[in-house]
Amino acid sequence: MTLKVRPLSPTIGAEIIGMDPREPLNQNSVEFLRKVWLEFGVVFIRGYKLTDAQHASLCSNLGKIQAERTAPESESESHPGMLFVSNFKENAILPGGEMWFHSDQCYFETPVSATSLYAIEIPSSGGHTIFCDCSEAYQDLSEELKSRLEGKLAMNVYDYQSNNRYFKSEERTVGAPEAPHPVVRTHPETGRKSLFINRLMTDCILGIEERESREILEFLFDHMEKEQYLYDHKWKPCDLSIWDNRCTLHARTNYDLAERRLLRRYAVEGDKPY
Repeated sequence: MTLKVRPLSPTIGAEIIGMDPREPLNQNSVEFLRKVWLEFGVVFIRGYKLTDAQHASLCSNLGKIQAERTAPESESESHPGMLFVSNFKENAILPGGEMWFHSDQCYFETPVSATSLYAIEIPSSGGHTIFCDCSEAYQDLSEELKSRLEGKLAMNVYDYQSNNRYFKSEERTVGAPEAPHPVVRTHPETGRKSLFINRLMTDCILGIEERESREILEFLFDHMEKEQYLYDHKWKPCDLSIWDNRCTLHARTNYDLAERRLLRRYAVEGDKPY
């Protein structure tokens, strides 16, 4: 079957049609998958019932599966790197509610390069994932602001309560993972620059006054989250997504916790941002 691409928004997200993820991909299909992933930031393949092993096999075409670092107690014993995102399944992570825009594992020295979710059970409404194109958002900044951001580092923290923008020092969680990364990141494969900060986990821009840091970050967050840079995905069972964690953000909308939501997650190892 001929492989086709269906863009899902003007800037981010595409569906691949004609690719069967249940079968090992040949070299041409692997190259096609990587090309679409790099071009659109988020790839979807829909309508196939995938086993844990088939899901892992597909992701491994983009790199080595990342062993779980944040919640190792939730990692599958039979399939290393696999976790469940759910509001009802035992040992699942990120149980429910809204989540602001973020980049996965940006609080480690080497954030993951890719994250993949596979939808198993989905609530009747809500629980969407919204994706943000950080490259386009960066391109549209003024040259003056781009110059101000060049070379700057921002601190990223895992625990929400470790974030100085929301909690006073005496209320902060101590010892949560944190890592400094460039505010403007260069993609190691495409060479494109993008903003590598996010509302949920970026604490501050280092080397400038706290007030200035807050003002710049709030401006950038509001800019990045404009509708023109977003794709809102309404999940259906058997939807599979893989996104490029190096140049996109994602957020989750709220949903009724009386309804069940279950997705399977894998991630792919990444490099230190520059």
